[in-house]
Amino acid sequence: MDDSLIILTAAQTWANYGYLGLFAGSFLSALFIPLGADVLFVALLAHGFNPWLCLLIATNGSWLGGLMIYAIGYAGNAQRIRKLFRIKETQLIKQKAKIEKYGSLLALFVWIPIIGDISNVALGFYRTNKTKTFILMFLGRMCRFLLWTILYLIYANRFVKFIDKF
Repeated sequence: MDDSLIILTAAQTWANYGYLGLFAGSFLSALFIPLGADVLFVALLAHGFNPWLCLLIATNGSWLGGLMIYAIGYAGNAQRIRKLFRIKETQLIKQKAKIEKYGSLLALFVWIPIIGDISNVALGFYRTNKTKTFILMFLGRMCRFLLWTILYLIYANRFVKFIDKF
């Protein structure tokens, strides 16, 4: 089965649970599980859910999932992390160089698939400043969903009119 079909099906399933589904889907998407939190988020907006409440819920779900990944990195050792997340030692070494250079600022980008997941584990593993990392992680994840909210609010009517033509 095609991965994109699985993501769309999972997003539609979680969308049936409304705000609770959005929280759970966003949380699980942050845990290396490809559930398509962005697709789920836009699906709920398209079903008429409150965009600002969706923004708050999706951000918090994604952020809490990210905190769990950080905690796993913080508590783990290199061998366990490589085994659990299938992260190669070279990837951890590359992340160490980035963390030494940018520090907690990397937390702004932990929402980016694959690269962000590895960075999130590494931020915990190399024990960056928790307060700064957690705040920047929250802001980065919020900006992700805020962008989708703005795009939806600007272009939703045009999209619906375009579909209605067919």
